[in-house]
Amino acid sequence: MTAKELLNITANEMVEKIKTHNGLYQFAIERSKFEGWLKVELIDTLLKNKNHAKPEINRIDIKFKNAAIELKTINTNYKFDNVKNKRIPITKNINGVLKDISDLKGKEIENKFVVFIVFPVTEENPKWRVHINKVEKELSELTFKKFNFKDKIPALIYYGKI
Repeated sequence: MTAKELLNITANEMVEKIKTHNGLYQFAIERSKFEGWLKVELIDTLLKNKNHAKPEINRIDIKFKNAAIELKTINTNYKFDNVKNKRIPITKNINGVLKDISDLKGKEIENKFVVFIVFPVTEENPKWRVHINKVEKELSELTFKKFNFKDKIPALIYYGKI
């Protein structure tokens, strides 16, 4: 399975849930993480697509068939309308993704992925490009989908294959 295939199986449904979810909109305004919600909804989406996904198997966020997924939500400190300004340690967030990649590299599983949502951000942001380039160097494949929370708060969902 490729990162693009995993994106095709799950991203549209995940993005639709996020775009219409009032609670997640509040998380976006506050720049608060929602990794637990993401794990529940990604498993639900995988199950709907006949993938027998399970949470928290051998310290891996999600396992299904011959695949493992580690999840993150990355809140940025980039300024946007309708979002509270906060100091967010984005480098620490990126290091968390890099640690997940490193941990998965050591696992005996055929297909290993990281899935992470970054908000608020646009793909063109030069500060963001510096961070995503660090992640991309550690992956064999990286793909993403753009979307907005309610009230046009921009975000990206990334799927990376290790």
